[in-house]
Parts: sequence; C-alpha cells; structure tokens
Amino acid sequence: MSKRHYLQVIAVIFACFLALVCLLHYDARIAGPKEKSIEIILKARQNPPDFWRVVEQGIIEASNEFGVQCNVTAPSRESDVERQIQLMEEAVSRRPDAIILAASDQERMVPVCQEAVEKGIILVTMDSDIAYEGRRCFVATDNYEMGKKLAPLIDEVAGRGGRFGVIAHVQSTSTAEQRRDGLLDTIENAGGRLAALEYCEGSEDLSRERATAMVLAHPEIECMVGLNESSSLGITYAVQDLGREGEIAVIACDSSQKQIEYMEQGIIQAFVVQNPFSMGYLSVQNTVKLLAGETVPPVVHTDSVVIRKQDLYKQENQKLIFPFSNEGS
Repeated sequence: MSKRHYLQVIAVIFACFLALVCLLHYDARIAGPKEKSIEIILKARQNPPDFWRVVEQGIIEASNEFGVQCNVTAPSRESDVERQIQLMEEAVSRRPDAIILAASDQERMVPVCQEAVEKGIILVTMDSDIAYEGRRCFVATDNYEMGKKLAPLIDEVAGRGGRFGVIAHVQSTSTAEQRRDGLLDTIENAGGRLAALEYCEGSEDLSRERATAMVLAHPEIECMVGLNESSSLGITYAVQDLGREGEIAVIACDSSQKQIEYMEQGIIQAFVVQNPFSMGYLSVQNTVKLLAGETVPPVVHTDSVVIRKQDLYKQENQKLIFPFSNEGS
C-alpha cells in the first residue's frame, strides 16, 4: 500500500469515528438523562388494608411529579416475611438507583438490606424501620407518640381504672412495638389495668379469634384497643359476635371504610389515624433528594390525628378519613 493510499484510509476511518461520536452525542441529547429507577417494597398489596392503597397513591403522585420510575411490589400478607425477603433480593438483582422498604421484620430484613447498600443502592425505609444504620432515611408516623394518644382515649371510655385488652399486628415490626410502648408507658397503672396483649400477624380473622378468647377469659374488660387496621377490625367483629356492643368500647388505629361505618354505629368510639398519603409521597420525595446528592434528615415523621364520631365530617379531616371519596369522579 502506498503512503498516499494509507493516509486516505486513515482519514476515512477518522471521519467515520467523528461521525459516530457526533451521532451518539446527538442520540443522547434526544433521549435526555436516564430516568432514575426506584424499587418500592410494601408490606401487603393483594387485597391490602386501605392504608397501603393510600400509601401507593402518594407514591404515584410523587413519581409523576419528580419524574422517576417506581416499581411497587409486596407480599399478599403482612406477616409473610420470607416473601418480602425474596422480593427484596429480586429488587437488588435489578440494580435500581434506590430501594424504599416498609419492613415486615426489623431484624430479618437486615442481611438483604446490607447487600443492597454494599452494591451502591440507596436505601430508604418507611412505616417500619430496620435495625441497620445503612439506611439513609426513615419516613413514618411517630408511632410512639401515636401510642401515647391512645391512653387518654381509654380513660375516656373506661374510666381511669378500667381494664382493657390490646391486639397488636405483627410482633417483629417497629410500628407494633412503638405503639404498644407509647400506650403502656403513658397510661396510669398499666400493669394493673392491662388484661392481656395478643398479636394477630396482620390477620383480621386471627384478631377476631384472639379478641374473642381474650374477652371470654377476662369478662371485666371495658375497652379493647387495636394497634392497626386489621387488628381493630378483628376486635370489632369479636365484640359483635359476643353481643357486647355498648358494653365494650373499641379504640382503633388507622381508618378504613369499615371502621368508619362501625364508628357511625357507635361500636368504635375513636381511632388514631395516620397520613399514609404523605408517607408514600415523602418517601419518594426524600429518595429523589438523596439521588440528587442532597442531604435529608435521617428520620422524617408524619403526624397522627385523633378522630371521634363528631370529627368524621370536619373539613380538615376529609383527606385523612375518606382518601378514596373522589375515585372515579
């Protein structure tokens, strides 16, 4: 090959290279920046309590507002920790930019959460925390404060010396532990007044069964307290089954359409309601900030509100109590 021909070949190759670089740069500009991906693993999604449906509404609102791709998964039951671990492992394998987790077990979820962080995935928890400092932010109701708000409600319906029973949801979750502790640390003479404490593993049926057994074993109970939606509904069914409406007051956590109906009927006297929409929204918002390199607080608390029958239709409570009232309109 002559020197002249060789230089022509080199010139053609260089021109092709420049054209390719320009084309790739142009395509990148047209495509825009890569959309951030966030895997979100809730506690329950198949026939879930209203609470998790509202959390997901907040997630959708935030993902649309901030332009991030959110993939939401969950076990069918809140107590299915093994399935949640599996879903977390699958999420880690997809290498998203971040993961938001509502942990069903604060201890057993730790190893897979460590794996996520070690792979450079930003980890945020919501609703229930984990026993791991590697998570960057925790968004939740102040559950200890929520438990404290239950104490005066019991005194209202059962007097300052009345006996009460408690059905909590999943024993290994931080929400159940903190609400329980907030209640028992606040109420006067807890040791002498608490008839029994049981867990229902997030099941209305199991709550109904254990509440029935509790009342039969302790007929002096004047008030039953449910620490989440499923435990509260199970208690309500048990009180009806036993024909003890009007004799046993029910204090609930969270709100659902069924709970509202039972409050209107006078079976549930009060509930402490969270703001699940804000929880879902703020979880995504703070994750987006972390992805942008911003600093966020390690704990972001959403508020809880006490609702009695006379409060149901107050304007300031509508979004908390009736989150689905505008669906389909």
